[in-house]
Amino acid sequence: MLKLCAYYLGDVDEADRARFDAHVENTHLPLVARYPGLKSLEYHKSTPWNDKAPEYYLAFELGFADQAAFDLAMGSDIRRIARDDLGNFLPMFKGTVHHVLHEVNEIPLP
Repeated sequence: MLKLCAYYLGDVDEADRARFDAHVENTHLPLVARYPGLKSLEYHKSTPWNDKAPEYYLAFELGFADQAAFDLAMGSDIRRIARDDLGNFLPMFKGTVHHVLHEVNEIPLP
């Protein structure tokens, strides 16, 4: 399995958070969910821990069975539409977005 992760290192101004979060949850992620070959989709919203504010505002994980499924999604029309949608919410984000493709290796639990 492969997972494409988008890590949002930074923050959204308090005044923009509700609008940013609503757009991500109600518009952007439903577009991403339509990627062909997508096996799983996760949205992680950071929360304070150990009395510290999180460095990452959020993260997305898109799971694909294999390289062929990943390539299909990356070349799709719906991905182009989702990328165009970034302009509708990304300007509210103050930070950097890092994309990382991981090969997933599960460890059996005892």
